[in-house]
Amino acid sequence: MINKVAKGTRKEKACADLLRAKGYWVWRTIRVPYQKIDLWGFFDVAALHPDGDHILFIQTKSNRCDTITRDRMKKLKMPKDCQKWIWIWKDGKYWIKEFYD
Repeated sequence: MINKVAKGTRKEKACADLLRAKGYWVWRTIRVPYQKIDLWGFFDVAALHPDGDHILFIQTKSNRCDTITRDRMKKLKMPKDCQKWIWIWKDGKYWIKEFYD
């Protein structure tokens, strides 16, 4: 049986590590037993661009993303310097990155 929490944590860490390698300042969710502390109950990773010109807010997923999550992402209003993303880790090989305006 797959431990979903551990699987999600690995994806969040992989996302954060990739952003750090590109020079972003990264904040990642903190897990405590039986709770998940997401940013606004939705985002797993937040990253500030090295130049400070934009902030990424990222929801990470494994293999697929449900329509409810996509709809919530589309409806969420953010300041113009904030970017909303869903990163889907596909088949343990690569990221599919979806940007929402």
